[in-house]
Amino acid sequence: MPESVAPAEVLTATGPTMTHEEMRVEFRRWLLDAMPDLPASPAPGSSFGERLAAVCKLQGYLYEAGWARLGWPEHLGGFGGDARHRAVLYDELASAGFTSRCALEHLEILAPAVVAHWDASRSRKVLPGLMRGSDLWCQGFSEPDAGSDLISLRTTATRDGESYVLQGRKMWTSWASYAQRCVVLARTGDASQRHRGLSVFFVDLETEGIEVRALSQANGVDELAEVTFDEVRIPRERLVGQEGGGWQIALDVLACERSTFAWLRQARLQARADELALRVDGESAEQLGDVLIDLFALRMSSASAVERLADGQFLGPQAAPAKLLLTDAEQHLYDLARRVLGVDFAMGTSPAMADWQEEYLFSRATSIYGGTREMQLTTIARFLLDLPVAPRG
Repeated sequence: MPESVAPAEVLTATGPTMTHEEMRVEFRRWLLDAMPDLPASPAPGSSFGERLAAVCKLQGYLYEAGWARLGWPEHLGGFGGDARHRAVLYDELASAGFTSRCALEHLEILAPAVVAHWDASRSRKVLPGLMRGSDLWCQGFSEPDAGSDLISLRTTATRDGESYVLQGRKMWTSWASYAQRCVVLARTGDASQRHRGLSVFFVDLETEGIEVRALSQANGVDELAEVTFDEVRIPRERLVGQEGGGWQIALDVLACERSTFAWLRQARLQARADELALRVDGESAEQLGDVLIDLFALRMSSASAVERLADGQFLGPQAAPAKLLLTDAEQHLYDLARRVLGVDFAMGTSPAMADWQEEYLFSRATSIYGGTREMQLTTIARFLLDLPVAPRG
């Protein structure tokens, strides 16, 4: 590794006491010095595989230099600090032009809930690989007949001695075809127990009986996959938390997917808005102003979620507004891009335009993944505003 990105031993001592603002100053200085030696972001139009490889390589450099270990507890392989330190890292990387996190987004979606509910000795064995970018995770929650309604899931985990036998199928599992591990929500109790009969397992995807089939999306990226479990034997020690306690873990994961994940996305969206600002004029300038207001609201809401997570709290229903703000900011930004870029957007074939087209198509899914817009509105009405909600059906 080049000298400019050699391990920063000083973080071993200062990590637990370095404030997130001190980290911002120090990391920005380090990043400026190390930039010539760091893996560059892939060129526009690069394949997803190339993008993911570059992101993981950069993560490895950040891990070895110590920065990617800030924000995680020392007893889990980190250098101390909290979620605010991680937020600073993502913010500064985006500002410096490293705008994609790809499959490493699960570092913020899955890891906080897993380490909060699992035995520390087991978390310590698996978290460093994710922090380093060498061991990717995915989230096995949704099923063909249980997407937004997770309580209806049918994947089962049946106890057999010191193992569980996993049987079922997961759909729309982001990054499963690139990941090595899957955090699986399965039914260990009777269906009549509903949410009280669910448990979470940390599963190696190379285990015998698991089949992963990539699903290509409209934007050409095979982000999603179908994962089938056919009599898959899972050691009892891979049960995260308590048997039957999976619903709370799932809620904590979803809270991160709807709130702290929004911090990751707002950094990328802000960078795209800055690019678009160079091309707007007239009426589009006013529309860009509306988008910037959306992004500011998103940044403030997601910052609040990061603060809560830093204090050891998962948002719960309070995550719904952040998810709605993310949906509006992302879709409004790419709607504006479609108008500003005009014919080039519709017909252009350059690598740079291909990126805009791909991201526009992805933005259409923002109102679906992590809970639909309708679900978020219902959550806000019922749990935050205490309004009567008509029963379904």
